[in-house]
Amino acid sequence: MPSAERPHSGLATIGIVVSLELRLHARDFMAWLGALVFFFLSLAHASGGPISLVSGDLASLPRTAGPVLAQAMAGLTAFGQVITAMTAATVGLRDVSLRSEGLVLTTGIAWRAYLLGRYAATLAVLLAISAAIPLGFALGGAAPGDLLAPVASLVLPNVALVAAAFFAAAALSGGFSVILLVGLGFIGLWQTGLSLVARGVSIGALIDPFGNAALTAGHSLAANRVLWLAVSGALLGITLWRWRPRGGVLAAPARGAVAAASKQVTARLASAGSPQVAAQTTPSVAPAKPLAPLRGASTTDQFKAEYRFGLRWVVQERGFTVLLFLALLNSTANGWSVAMDSSALVRALEFHARLFAILIATIYAGELVWRDRDVRADALLDALPVARDLRLAGRATGVLTGLLALPITITIAGAMLPLLRDGSPNIACAAAWLGGVGSLLFVGLFIISLALHRIVKHKTGAHLLLIAAWVSAIAAGVDALAQPWQVWGFCP
Repeated sequence: MPSAERPHSGLATIGIVVSLELRLHARDFMAWLGALVFFFLSLAHASGGPISLVSGDLASLPRTAGPVLAQAMAGLTAFGQVITAMTAATVGLRDVSLRSEGLVLTTGIAWRAYLLGRYAATLAVLLAISAAIPLGFALGGAAPGDLLAPVASLVLPNVALVAAAFFAAAALSGGFSVILLVGLGFIGLWQTGLSLVARGVSIGALIDPFGNAALTAGHSLAANRVLWLAVSGALLGITLWRWRPRGGVLAAPARGAVAAASKQVTARLASAGSPQVAAQTTPSVAPAKPLAPLRGASTTDQFKAEYRFGLRWVVQERGFTVLLFLALLNSTANGWSVAMDSSALVRALEFHARLFAILIATIYAGELVWRDRDVRADALLDALPVARDLRLAGRATGVLTGLLALPITITIAGAMLPLLRDGSPNIACAAAWLGGVGSLLFVGLFIISLALHRIVKHKTGAHLLLIAAWVSAIAAGVDALAQPWQVWGFCP
């Protein structure tokens, strides 16, 4: 008889979990999408394109100068919460969403080894994506020697922090909403730290978890790094201490309960031959009524139904909520200082919402094409008496209606920011912004993405082509793509 297979050791378990996640993310378009965004933003900054990742006094220095590279790397890892939150949620909640966590733990592996494997996998995936940051700077002209210090002091500690925080949120809560709140909390601390340092409050250099405020203050970077690395270690330790496998073990039946139940079943079966018992145990079944004739819905009704489906999908989708909130936070934070200048305010809102608009239009156009196949409902829907093109048109219109929440929200923010600073809102300027972002050219981003997915017929390939095209256009300064709403989006 073959010997029983012994369970893997702790290190072997961790290695297996990490290897599995890396292989899965190598086929995940979102991971490649995140790496591409990091790569092209860093490349555009270092090569002197229209994107500058720093502001203030550093903006006058060469883009590959040491202090500028450090600020840019810290800012990219902070901005990267858009990507890292979703990636970490995928890693941390994979077994929970698939309901396979209990099955994995029944294999005999130690649950602490399993837990450390999940953390190591989160860290490994985020490090792999973040490796695109120094690569982009290097190809953009930065000297490799100048990249070592900011990568070691900023990128690596920041990735370790967000990996530990998102892993703890996923393990202890088992829900995506907590991960979202953690990511938003980090962004809030980042913006608060920068604001405090700008006002001369030194504590802001420690509050910012990503190090931008400490670099701006010109001191306390070492203290900032030690503090937030200690926070990372504390979060990991608390998770290992508090987490336990969910569900527990089924309690053993009370003594004699099985025997008593067996006797009742035996007696019931023995008396089942009696007509009275048979009548009691046999359910009465009413005669079936014929189905009412199916009436075909009109083309208009079909379009409306698909429109409602697309609209509900976007409004209820958590990823869109995350992107919408981060776009609003990023735009309003950068528009606050120029809120009293209508033209400058619109330019700030447009610039800092641009990448979010491109990401949203591109991602959701692709998901619209591939969603039914991903959930394996495409064959069922094709069997319905609804034309495929009509279904796509209705859903696309509904999705696009939901996506317009981005320009509408930014417009409201543009009108409210002057009020919050005791000024008067420029309604005409806000309307120009709404007309710009919600114009046919913004809709064109969505339509072009939709058409490319239909032509390429490969989800990952189409996404990579689109994101590379949009971000390359921004890096190259192509106005038609970098500022598709420029004609309407500026105030006189």
